[in-house]
Amino acid sequence: MEIIHWLIKKARQRIMDQQYSIDQTLAGRYKIENVLQNGSYGIIYLCWDLSANQRCVVKQMRKSKKKENTENYKQETTILQLLDHAGIPKLIETFEYEGEQFFTMEFVEGKNVEDTLFDTKQKYSEKECLEIVKKLTAIICYIHEKSVFHGDIRIPNVLLHQDELHLIDFGLAHNLHTDDKAKEHQEQLARDDFFDIGDFLLFLLYSSYDGETKRSRPWTEELSLHPKTTHILKRLLQIESPYHQCEAILADIGEAISLLSASH
Repeated sequence: MEIIHWLIKKARQRIMDQQYSIDQTLAGRYKIENVLQNGSYGIIYLCWDLSANQRCVVKQMRKSKKKENTENYKQETTILQLLDHAGIPKLIETFEYEGEQFFTMEFVEGKNVEDTLFDTKQKYSEKECLEIVKKLTAIICYIHEKSVFHGDIRIPNVLLHQDELHLIDFGLAHNLHTDDKAKEHQEQLARDDFFDIGDFLLFLLYSSYDGETKRSRPWTEELSLHPKTTHILKRLLQIESPYHQCEAILADIGEAISLLSASH
């Protein structure tokens, strides 16, 4: 039954969702260079902006998911309009073309952390991991100040390029300005983001782990970490008293980096 359901869903997508081809131009402005992602809720293109003479990213919402996407489109674009941070790609415009809904974002250089870890086999020291997560946490502090909670901080949604870090994909984010239900769960939404930061940090730390990973062994036994880093992880992952304020995470990470620098 699951296979039949999947085949029906795919057939519906092919009928309802028009995917544009490389070299086609959207709305007379955005020439498609590549298809970056063909997701369940949208198609993401790398385009050349003929008006601004620069690269950009264009997201097309799927008609086959119209019920969910009408709200998602409004929510994500409203959030992107609200945010102005160097670590978050800026919204350029929203538009409709041939009955399809799109929005355009700033293109930023970088490879996502998932590809960095698993394709290029990049290894990070404990200090480097903390420095990366400090940059990510600073972005999370900023969006929380703006009453936005990301809800999907994962290694595919973080881009790295030289010393720069960008957080992308606000498709599952919550905006307290427009979401009354989210206001009732503000603390939980914050803790969910903090948990995701902890999970993200663990992925980075395991990049330099050379042993055999066993399901029966916890990370506390497999990874040899500074006690301060272990303490931060336990709080982020809610094993110990969880963090309530983003700034406290930043302060602890800064202290851990200083301790590691002093010990080498």
